[in-house]
Amino acid sequence: MIAKTKANKSFRGTTKYVLEKEKAKIIGGNMYGSTTDELVEQFTLSAHLNPQLKNPCYHLMLSAPKTDGALGDEKLAEISERHFATVVVLSRLEGDEAKVKQPEKRIADAKLNQLVERFIAEELPAYDFFIARHEDKEHDHTHIVASRVNNLNGLSIRTWNNYAHSEHSARLLEREFNLTQVQSSWESKQKAMTRNQRERIERDGLPGEEIMRRAIDAVAADRPTMPELISRLWQEHQIVAEVSYYSHGGVRGIKYGIDIGQINSDGSPRLLWKQGNNLNKYKYSFKKIQAELGVTYEPERDDKLIKTLNEMMQLHPNEQDRGKDLSTPAPKLTNTPSLTDPEPEAEQPRQPQSKHSMAMYEAFSRGLESLLPTDRDKQIAARAFNRGLKVEEVEEIIAASPVDWTQEEAKLIVAFVRSHLEQERESLQQQRQQQWRQQQQKPERERDRGISL
Repeated sequence: MIAKTKANKSFRGTTKYVLEKEKAKIIGGNMYGSTTDELVEQFTLSAHLNPQLKNPCYHLMLSAPKTDGALGDEKLAEISERHFATVVVLSRLEGDEAKVKQPEKRIADAKLNQLVERFIAEELPAYDFFIARHEDKEHDHTHIVASRVNNLNGLSIRTWNNYAHSEHSARLLEREFNLTQVQSSWESKQKAMTRNQRERIERDGLPGEEIMRRAIDAVAADRPTMPELISRLWQEHQIVAEVSYYSHGGVRGIKYGIDIGQINSDGSPRLLWKQGNNLNKYKYSFKKIQAELGVTYEPERDDKLIKTLNEMMQLHPNEQDRGKDLSTPAPKLTNTPSLTDPEPEAEQPRQPQSKHSMAMYEAFSRGLESLLPTDRDKQIAARAFNRGLKVEEVEEIIAASPVDWTQEEAKLIVAFVRSHLEQERESLQQQRQQQWRQQQQKPERERDRGISL
């Protein structure tokens, strides 16, 4: 089974994406609503119990291979519900039991199953969630959308290390429901680990370096450009890849950062950073990922895009929760705002969108419904630019997205797309000029022969 887990701030964007896909249907959960508006209203009620939580929306995805055959709605809902419960229980473990990547130390399956059964019976009803099935692929595919906030005490689900928790849960479900068994990502990489790396993971259980290596290999598989690699690491794996430059403009190097679930004294997130040329045994330096992984880089084409991406990631380096202390209940709001939408951030309030912008967004989004929200909005911005719209007009259209981008986020998305389109045009122009120069260098007789043909 394939499992993915992500926390974000937008109940509306996530619910709309999950429910409004073709052939999507709710097959489980504990919520009374069935439409996006009804579900978002209920989710927002729970979110207000912990207003300090930045990313209250929990989104878990679970899919089974085609070889397991068709699973009925009831069975798939049962598997998905147990997956959600297992991930929550694993997030609460401490000490050796929490080291799910180490079979000799992690919690025993029997004990974990007992904790999961107790959680389902006693605590699961306190979390709002629904399970939806998508039939847009050749395998069973569900989305679990949940509030991370407990409706009884205001505590929230921890999200640090949920990537490993999701994979471990999937392995348990495969055995319990007789599904196709696969190796977890860290198991498939075990033979390639150095002794020092194994000793470090044995000593303090840090999975960050292993996750970064695995993610870089995955996104580089189809030989992307350098900006594409950076963007995919950020969007698909919540890994920051930051390129540094010398004062004269040349690339100095690349480093990778991943959330370790802690915060600095100033409240900013603390990331585990690794230089590309010092990422364990494997060399993921700026030059090596080109020479050995096939990532392409052209300064004139890519530098502007890379710098734009660096700015975007510095603004929102990771969509996961930052490991705040969630062990005590958060204070409740005394003046509860409207419950139809989450409260916008005070420093960047979301402006009301005009009917024209919303209509333009809907028109440009046709045919893009299957894309992830961020990829869809980039495509919409590209379509708008290709139709000759101005930057300000495109920003208004992206701000009308159901994802509820802030003004600053909408501007960064538009800037990224505009820069990418400009680079594509410049690249095409350079190719044409090169072809013209090659044509001019041919002997006069050969050129005449080419024209006559």
